[in-house]
Parts: sequence; C-alpha cells; structure tokens
Amino acid sequence: MKPAGPTNVPYVGRFAPSPTGPLHLGSLTTALASFMDAQLHQGTWLIRVEDVDPPREVAGATEAILAALAAHGLSSPIEPLFQSTRHDRYKSICAHLLEQKMAFYCACSRKQQDNFGRCAAGCQDLDISPVGNNLRINLPVDNRDFTDRVYGYIESERLTFDNAIIWRKDDLPAYLLAATVDDIDSGVTDIVRGDDLLFETHRQLAFYAVLKKDVPRYAHIPVVRNDNGKKLSKQTGAEGIDINNPIQNLAKALVQLHPEFKFSNESTNPSDWLRSLQDHWYLPTKSLQT
Repeated sequence: MKPAGPTNVPYVGRFAPSPTGPLHLGSLTTALASFMDAQLHQGTWLIRVEDVDPPREVAGATEAILAALAAHGLSSPIEPLFQSTRHDRYKSICAHLLEQKMAFYCACSRKQQDNFGRCAAGCQDLDISPVGNNLRINLPVDNRDFTDRVYGYIESERLTFDNAIIWRKDDLPAYLLAATVDDIDSGVTDIVRGDDLLFETHRQLAFYAVLKKDVPRYAHIPVVRNDNGKKLSKQTGAEGIDINNPIQNLAKALVQLHPEFKFSNESTNPSDWLRSLQDHWYLPTKSLQT
C-alpha cells in the first residue's frame, strides 16, 4: 500500500481553477473544501490558475474567478500562480525526459489511441518528428494503489497508464505535466479536488515516481451535479454564482459536502463565517459502493 503522503512537513494545499467561465457552485464547493482543510491543518492555501488552454478560455474569466474567491473570504497570502507563465519550466522537464529516453513522440490520432488514451502503435520505436505530434512519457506500471482521505483504499488498474501525453501536438502542456510539476514546485502536500479525477491519480502517482518526488495526500470530494446527474461545468450550463450573496453561496456549497450538516451562523462577513465553520469542519466520507 502506498503511504498516505508526506509527513512532518508543513501542510500546503491548493485550489486550481481553469478560466473557462465564471466560478459556479461546483467550483466554489471544491474551493471551500480545500480551503477549510488547509485551515484545519493550520497550513497554507494556494491559488493556481490553470490557464494553459487558450482555445477553451473565456475573456475576463480569470479576473472574475479571483474576484469571486476574494468576495467569499477564500484568499491566500501568496500571489496566484499562473500556469501560462510556466511554459519554460514544463519544456525543461520534457527535454530532460527525452534526454533520459523516458519520453517519445507519438503520431497516433485520437481515433488510433486505445480506450485508455494510450499509444498502441509502437511509436516509441519509430523516428517521429516533434512537429505536429504529441509527446508521451513512459510510466511505470507497478503498484500505484493509494489511500484517499475520502474514498479510502483505491486500487489501480494495471497496464492502463503505461504511457500518457505530456506535451500536446498543438504546442501546449498537458494537464498531467503542468499540474504535477506545479504541485511539486509549490511544495503541495495535500490535494483536495473533485472525484471525477479519482482514477487520474494513478497516472499522476506514476509520474511522481518518474520524477522521484514524494507524493501528496489526496482527498477526492463528490462533484456537484445538475438535475441530470452531470457534473456542473460550463459545458453543462452551470451558472456563475452571484458574488453579492457570499454567505448564501457558501452555505449552499457546504450542503453539497455535508447534506445533513447542522451549521448556522448569523455572520454577514464571509471570513467570519469561515472561521466559525472551522470548529465544525471535517471532510465528507464516501464509499465507491454507494
């Protein structure tokens, strides 16, 4: 079994929104959970803007998200990190992996990949041009089981993540590369995020092993879903929250995490409301069988 994560080091958590639209209830719920977990552990909470996919970004969304977080008392003493400023760092990792023969260029189209998004055509044995093709990393496929702080023990599916894209053919870093490198460089010890990424964790743990870095602790909270059972997102028509009603919004987010939670506070100041919640806070529990 994998260790729970780094111990005897100061807690560092983060919230990493993508500027594809305004902050909605689902993203506010994740921000609240990660913020409160950092507060409970007397740790540092970071904000990282994952602005590395220009075609999906919405003009003004970054400013709107940061303003919304501040309006809800969800602030960090550290300036936000913008992934768009980190391309040189990501490219240096890619260059190192290529030099070590741990990465290869792949010409497979999306249709040519297997069901797990892997290269299945043996591109690592071919002389593939870096121009217009994806860069993939060879990942170890040994035991990547881990214990999630919400879901408990999670078994990895063997041989489902032996290679993965780290630099896209449109000359942009992939999520696996950017998120993992940023978490390492920022000293993140604890990741609280939506459970739609639960099984992406195995691939990230394998990447940590390649980079020879200690893995963080993970807590995957149930994502907020709409009436049709789909995750709230811009793609599913999620509406942005009204930042003029921060207390009401925080209360709605809390209900998403703890439907039976009995917490009431008459404060009209979000920061005071959050401080009061700290004495009652705990992560939700969830079973994959429920």
